[in-house]
Amino acid sequence: MTIPPRNPPTGELSWTLTHSVGVLGRVRATVRDALGGWGRPPDRADDVVQVVSELVGNVLRHTHGEAELTLSPTPDGVEIAVGDHARDLLVLQRPANGDGGYGLRLLDMLTTTWSVEQHEAGKHVRARIRR
Repeated sequence: MTIPPRNPPTGELSWTLTHSVGVLGRVRATVRDALGGWGRPPDRADDVVQVVSELVGNVLRHTHGEAELTLSPTPDGVEIAVGDHARDLLVLQRPANGDGGYGLRLLDMLTTTWSVEQHEAGKHVRARIRR
């Protein structure tokens, strides 16, 4: 993972993330830095960080490839896109339990909208969070 500058530009930021020790912690810190650099309210940072952590964590937990993370400021909030190279669709686990199954419920609770776009090489999950 290449860490962007501490005060990121106002535009879209992208990272390719590999399976490595501590990657989710670095992703969380980097996302917080990006949001702060964009002047986003700190009270909304937790929701964005949680959604990014869930989406990236799922890719790294359930696939063998890299996760592609894109974070984009929008006029009314933030858009998150996480891509992978697995053809498997997201599945709502019932019942959710101590081992997981809360991811899609979390997306429903914390995001304004979210969607899955399947493509030939895998999929992208996109989520928007308003300020």
